[in-house]
Amino acid sequence: MISKKNLFTLPASIIYLNSTIQALLFALVLPTLSYYVAKEFETNALWIGIFFVLTAITGIFFSQLLGNWSDKLPDRRPLIILGMFSGTIACLIFSISNSFTISLISAITFFSLAFASIGQTFAHARDYADKHLQARDIVMFNSVLRAFAAFAWVAGPALGYISIDIIGFDQHYFIVASLYFLGGLMAWWCLPKVCKVVQSTHIETGDNNQVIILAIIAFALLFGCNQTYIIALPLYITQELGVDASWSGWIMGTAAAIEIPIMIFAGWLGTRFALSSLICIGAIAPIFLYMGVWLADEVWVLFPLQIGNALMIGFIAGLGMTWFQDLMPNRIGAASSLFWNTTNMGNIIGAVVIAVFAQWLGYRDVYLINAIIAGIATLLLLYIACKANKNLKTK
Repeated sequence: MISKKNLFTLPASIIYLNSTIQALLFALVLPTLSYYVAKEFETNALWIGIFFVLTAITGIFFSQLLGNWSDKLPDRRPLIILGMFSGTIACLIFSISNSFTISLISAITFFSLAFASIGQTFAHARDYADKHLQARDIVMFNSVLRAFAAFAWVAGPALGYISIDIIGFDQHYFIVASLYFLGGLMAWWCLPKVCKVVQSTHIETGDNNQVIILAIIAFALLFGCNQTYIIALPLYITQELGVDASWSGWIMGTAAAIEIPIMIFAGWLGTRFALSSLICIGAIAPIFLYMGVWLADEVWVLFPLQIGNALMIGFIAGLGMTWFQDLMPNRIGAASSLFWNTTNMGNIIGAVVIAVFAQWLGYRDVYLINAIIAGIATLLLLYIACKANKNLKTK
């Protein structure tokens, strides 16, 4: 039996580090983008929504392109490095741009490509796990990998807003561009080369196209709620609660801190229970979060509510990648991209909610819309879980 310490060999640790670096850089950029667009270009909710919709659409295209391409390549590392260097270019442009159009073009090209490469980071990690770990250890390995990435979100958003407060948008994005470049060099020199392993296993529900389609819809809806939450939060707490936007960084960091033990716990549960059933926990939890934010009248209330956010990320994002990879065992790159594309689809949904409902109802009521959308996603995932359990009983 492979001992538990094999989850922390030197190659595995480098994979964890690479994932953490990418997550940290993303956490320094994504939560600040809506604030950047609103303040630097004096745009309203409609244009903020358009900015994120177009970025997400191109992200979907790039993610699936890289995913299908990576499954044909002997080595996924060049695509990871390409994404890191694309992040460098995107943030350099953000740092010098004085035009909404130029920043939008940078977002829909280079930043979307940087985001798309994250899926290949997890595909590369799954290749490593298939090669070096027992099957029962893979869920825990992926959960540890996601926990390291979540750790970057503990401090990332808060550091981003502190950096902007102290040195401004221009220098902040220049520093992030430099870090993207250094991260790309590290990936180039240090990431282990992994030979792909052909799999013949199936998930608990079988190779079922209906399950895949429903899962895509449900995950997209949940990630759409999360995107709405991220975009709206700095504007909600300034306009509705009357406090400084930097509080949103501390709120997101609190959620990320709680996510880490929850992800590890979810990984432990994933070795013992059906993933489809566990994922339902992550779908139900944010309903309470969004209802709480909708009703909140003071900023301190948002901190305990982050338990719901952490449960959603810990179970949906923490176990979802493994579930999608198990759905398509011989197309890990495409499966990883498909999972990340549910995030991009969610980005579109979230941006549409911002563009339509925030402009119409205000930033508080978008959280009531979020609760309704999360409820629909929960019903879809409960149906999948019931179908999976039924199939298991008939075998």
